[in-house]
Amino acid sequence: MNRMPRADAPPGGMPRAGAPVATRDRDRTTLFEIFFDLVFVFALTRVVALVEAEPDAGSLLHATILLVLLWWAWCAFIWLGNQVRLDRGFVRVGMLVAMAALFVVALVIPEAWTRHPGGANPALVLALAFAVVRGCYVGLFAVTAWRRPRLRRQLLLDLGPQTVSIGLLVSGALAGGAWQAGLWAAAFAVDFAGGRSAARYRGWRVGSPRHFSERHDLVLIIALGETVLSSGARVDPWSTSPLAIAVALLGFLITTSLWWAFFGRLSAAAAAALAHADHAARPALARDGYTFGHFPLVAGVVLVAVGSTLLLDDVAVRPDAPASGIAVVALAAGVVLFLVGLEAFRRILLRTRRWASIIGAAAVVAAAAAAAWVPAWVVPVLVAAIVATTAAVVGRAGPMAGCGGGARGYDGSVEIEVDRA
Repeated sequence: MNRMPRADAPPGGMPRAGAPVATRDRDRTTLFEIFFDLVFVFALTRVVALVEAEPDAGSLLHATILLVLLWWAWCAFIWLGNQVRLDRGFVRVGMLVAMAALFVVALVIPEAWTRHPGGANPALVLALAFAVVRGCYVGLFAVTAWRRPRLRRQLLLDLGPQTVSIGLLVSGALAGGAWQAGLWAAAFAVDFAGGRSAARYRGWRVGSPRHFSERHDLVLIIALGETVLSSGARVDPWSTSPLAIAVALLGFLITTSLWWAFFGRLSAAAAAALAHADHAARPALARDGYTFGHFPLVAGVVLVAVGSTLLLDDVAVRPDAPASGIAVVALAAGVVLFLVGLEAFRRILLRTRRWASIIGAAAVVAAAAAAAWVPAWVVPVLVAAIVATTAAVVGRAGPMAGCGGGARGYDGSVEIEVDRA
């Protein structure tokens, strides 16, 4: 097993207890990392709860801001985990602190724009918890990478934008209202632009391509599963109409189709492409394809969860009336974001294109435009038919450009091999 260089081992050659362990080329996702991802996805489900509590355009905007902030925070730990094992030594302790802070973020998300009598400020709690999450990342990265000059300089380049971003989060929490939304959006913009600019220094490395692609794929699977849970929890089969149960099943079909569109072939092909890329090209490919390219997929899944639950509410109350505009927008935007993101991801990793995804996205937009003139239950029927047809085309077996085997089989199957060490 490769250990972190120099400081991790005393003169006798035995590693110190608690010393960090470098990520190896063939390392896989660990059970500890899946635990961390479950806390992250719990935070995503709380974003759904935020919109459900007050379904309007404002809450959808707030949800979008929180989604990008959560994703950016999670991605930071993916890059950390590709440098050093997150389940070993003092790194694991720091990760547990970050998980606790992320759990606090999740708890207050539904009230992130609410002020309570007596001065309680959930937004400030959220901003400070985000600061702890980011502080854990910076501290762990600094300690584990400080003896590697290029990586250390990369981290220092990122430190400025991250500090400004936390300042904007706290300022927005104190300001409240529209200022909060604007400053929090600016916090992400500063962090994103600064990180994107600093990445040109090329100090990052991909320690294990298999680990990098697998972590992203697993969090997408968890998010899809939570979508099923969030919509299914709205239905009581013994007191709900058969129509509501049918709409819930259509939501399940939509979620299953999204899974097939990505995991049918594309996931395996992208993982193999990253694994066989030149070592110098891997960081940029991982950044553009996964850090940036995976976000539309996860955000699309979250929006589909929002739209599905709101549509269930519409059908339960007024099955023959048109669906609410926010429910249609959320569902359609989620599917369109996922399908368009699918092709962007394919283009970055494989340099290929499937027009079926773009055509399917356009068809969903057309179905959403017609929603004002049809009963609420018709919308999921149309969307499910479009998405299932699109998934059948893009997820079917076919040539896998850019593949050379790697962690996955050519039949699209995923090796379930989680590191239990």
